[in-house]
Amino acid sequence: MKNWITLTATVLLAATAAIAGPPLICHPVEIGNARSLAWRGVNGWDGADPSYDVSRLAADTMAILTPSAPLNVRMETIRRAAVYSVRKPGVADQLALQLLNRAANSETAGKPDALAWFDAGYYAEAMRQMGFIHRHMKDGLQGKWQWQGEWKLDGKPWMDRAVRLGLKGTEVAFAKVEEMRNSDVRQTQAASTATARK
Repeated sequence: MKNWITLTATVLLAATAAIAGPPLICHPVEIGNARSLAWRGVNGWDGADPSYDVSRLAADTMAILTPSAPLNVRMETIRRAAVYSVRKPGVADQLALQLLNRAANSETAGKPDALAWFDAGYYAEAMRQMGFIHRHMKDGLQGKWQWQGEWKLDGKPWMDRAVRLGLKGTEVAFAKVEEMRNSDVRQTQAASTATARK
């Protein structure tokens, strides 16, 4: 049953990713009235509030990602955090470090935290997808970001660790990650082939 759900989610995302953009960023997660980062009601993926103080992003995000926060709230909060992260230099790295430190500290304490590993991995993958957007956006828009689009962290092993620790309900999250990673590889290969033929 689990494999069927994962396959179905992957197929659905494959059909829409090319149109809707990177799914971790461009597909909002429904959270109702649950607490998350400040956001505006817009039709597109970027509902960042211009008045939000991005210097507070790491602290605000960590405060929301408590043990009691459900998975959908974690995913949407991290999506919003990734969008805000490009607004101020160093913010993306600061939040990544805090998320990873929390996960690593749980291991050191002998109480591995599946949710902490999921958060760290999901955020790293969200930033990879922000990098994809950065590479393919128009030059004029790139200048509005205070981030160069470089992201080296691989979040999938950390998400895998969360599952090995017993975290359930991650099928859609993994499908979103896998589809975009595969799509990115395909586009990179196509671009390389086109360049070689010139």
